[in-house]
Amino acid sequence: MKAGIVYGPMDITVEEVEKPIPGYGEVLLQVKSAGICGSDLHYHRSKSDGSRVRRIMSGHELSGIITEIGDGVKSRKVGERVAVEPLLGCGKCQFCRIGEYHLCSNLTHPGGGFREYTVLLEDKVFPIPDHVSYDESAILDCFAVGVHAIHKAGITITDTVAVIGDGAIGLSTLEIAKATGAKKLALIGHHQKNLEIAKKVGAELVINSSTEDEIQKIMQFTDGLGVDVVFETVGSTSGTMEKAVQMAKPGGKVVVIGIFTRPIELNFWRPLRYEVDIISSYSYSTWKGQSEFEIALELLSKGKLDANSLITHRFPLEKLIDAFKTALNKEEYGALKVLVTCD
Repeated sequence: MKAGIVYGPMDITVEEVEKPIPGYGEVLLQVKSAGICGSDLHYHRSKSDGSRVRRIMSGHELSGIITEIGDGVKSRKVGERVAVEPLLGCGKCQFCRIGEYHLCSNLTHPGGGFREYTVLLEDKVFPIPDHVSYDESAILDCFAVGVHAIHKAGITITDTVAVIGDGAIGLSTLEIAKATGAKKLALIGHHQKNLEIAKKVGAELVINSSTEDEIQKIMQFTDGLGVDVVFETVGSTSGTMEKAVQMAKPGGKVVVIGIFTRPIELNFWRPLRYEVDIISSYSYSTWKGQSEFEIALELLSKGKLDANSLITHRFPLEKLIDAFKTALNKEEYGALKVLVTCD
């Protein structure tokens, strides 16, 4: 079978490798579609040290069809179209035992999206209905992140919401907030094309942070009060957290989804004086016994999410290097979600 092979940052080829065999409790998945996640790109932004070590690429956002099942598989069958939940805890720690496996210190991300076939545990693949495409279900990971953030925020139907960030996670979170009943929605970003997508998928107000005063616009949007919940999805050192705190109303919440790779400064006077809660939200797992990935799939299946609008580029597996170039240079190519397909 063909698989993506990496030798170093942006040193990517597609080569023939041995097809895997499903073991006990596993299924063999013929990959149909896989998304390139931000975490897939981190390594390729670094500089090569000159060494070349051959590794099969992973890719944890994926969907496909089951072509073979291993011994002991009871819940899945050959021919099922499925989406993959790419989180696997140790299964033994206190967090895994209560279903919060995203907090497991040994969390791994099984996948195999950048190859023709991959092997996965049966309880990590979820059937998708016929009317949901492989491409749509391949990016469910983004929506599941939004589901967890909405749960952490405790969104109600009377809430006003602002999302900082017009990337895939920001737009996914916006869609989940709309699907779960938030009253008014605003999104802040600086990519005009993505802001247009935000309007299409549910934002009542979009703010271009390059040309507009975000805080002033939010205050006008809320009659000077501020929003109930702000979702920070950027993880930027350019002051997005400070702005988030300023946008939240007294007694409001700031939910942090964005991953900060460097320390930031934040004046805690406003959060203290006006009891603005700062809440972290990392990945997803289960909520009150229900899989948050399955919740995202259910919302997509019911037509409450628009996944297609977030997908801007598709490449066949043979052009994997072009897919990564596009995803790495989003500004140049106008890319949002880039998919790799195996037809």
